[in-house]
Amino acid sequence: MTSHRVVVLAKAGAACDRTVEAVRQAGAEMVAVLDPTTISEYEVLANTPNALLFVLDAATEAALDKFDGLLANPGLEVLFDDADVAVKRTGWEAARWARHLAAKLTGSDNVLPDVVRDDAVAFETEMRELSLAVNALPETPRQEAAQDQGEGAVVIVAGVGGPDAVRQLLGEFTAGFPRAVLLRQRIEGAQYDRLVRQMQRATTMPVGLAQAGEAVQRGNVHVLPDGLDVVVTATGLAFAAAEGEPRFAALRPADSAMLLLSGAGQDMVDVALTMSWAGGLAIGQAPENCFDPAATQALIARGGDSRSLPIMARQVLDRWPH
Repeated sequence: MTSHRVVVLAKAGAACDRTVEAVRQAGAEMVAVLDPTTISEYEVLANTPNALLFVLDAATEAALDKFDGLLANPGLEVLFDDADVAVKRTGWEAARWARHLAAKLTGSDNVLPDVVRDDAVAFETEMRELSLAVNALPETPRQEAAQDQGEGAVVIVAGVGGPDAVRQLLGEFTAGFPRAVLLRQRIEGAQYDRLVRQMQRATTMPVGLAQAGEAVQRGNVHVLPDGLDVVVTATGLAFAAAEGEPRFAALRPADSAMLLLSGAGQDMVDVALTMSWAGGLAIGQAPENCFDPAATQALIARGGDSRSLPIMARQVLDRWPH
């Protein structure tokens, strides 16, 4: 098991304190806590880290450009967290996040927390509630595509704990990928412009924020903000205002994929299964290396598949080679 020397890059405050505690609970060696707005790449490297953990707020996000050399360094494990989310983690969620960090830093497949004392009760309760929720779900009718025409897309759905998984997955996609990639990453504060900048660093595909009336473009990653879905127009697929979460019903299901990553909502399981039954791909992130595997567990319970992120990416690229 590799021992990681971690530098936390964060503005001073509660989010930084919570992150430092999580790194220590994860068993990593904390070598420095630095303010990213005031230090340079050289000062970071002077601590000889092999892992960096950025806690993203507006100021840290604005300072990221000066760390491009670090972000591209293959010898460094780079992780990101959101300051607003970090400051709210307590109890069970804090313990689970520490376990998630431990798995990321050591290469372990198991990101579920050690189940002891009160945590055991919380974990068992969570699993029981999930089982009851899955059993209560109605059977999804097996729908055939209305028309054998049009084009599909690769849909990535994620939530809490998902940004690192999304970055890793998008890192496998390169410019010229022959389908649009639609990213529905639920984040607090609706800071989707910041998410676009983060994801552009992960892939050579163009990344942009989708807007109502805009066409869906092959070879692009479109980040979907709240209140947007995909519709069919006279000229092809486009984005349009919609209530609630997108359903992606306009996509040709046999030519689409839905990838459910950490934190994806269980309401997307029906959509994923409909795609799968029509000949598309529906894959959940493997629960054992997923921070929040509820959607994947629900998908598996109803006959769906789960894969590690590299294998998931390979299945998509094999389906749409370029």
